Amino acid sequence: MHRCLIADHSPIVRRVAKSILMDFGFDVQDVQTGAEAIAIVNRFAPRVILVDSALRDIPVLDVLRHIRDTCRQPTHAVYCPSEFDLLDLQRAHAAGATDVLVKPFDRATLAGKIETWLGEPAPARPAYISRLARSEIVRV
Repeated sequence: MHRCLIADHSPIVRRVAKSILMDFGFDVQDVQTGAEAIAIVNRFAPRVILVDSALRDIPVLDVLRHIRDTCRQPTHAVYCPSEFDLLDLQRAHAAGATDVLVKPFDRATLAGKIETWLGEPAPARPAYISRLARSEIVRV
């Protein structure tokens, strides 16, 4: 069973994402702060980590750097902004994000991402901008 960690300040986003991920067989932990995410990363050993761009306690780039620097197994660190800003995406990628999921997302978009994550090993630093879902590109 694959493990997933959701770090998002919104309980609604956490609940929806958790429901979808559990339907795909993930064991899901969810937290609302960056500090909680950092504390769980090594202990829970998630395969996928969804990180909200608007965490209120720790800058998201610091959380992404921690994930990149401490995870021992291949992990997809997914940056989840609420708007598509190329500069923010580049900063997140430089900090360690391996994919992006623009909020609000729907079940089909997240399902497509999950199939991609499970169908390939987590690359160290892919060019995730080229793998954006069609619905994310339309927003630009």
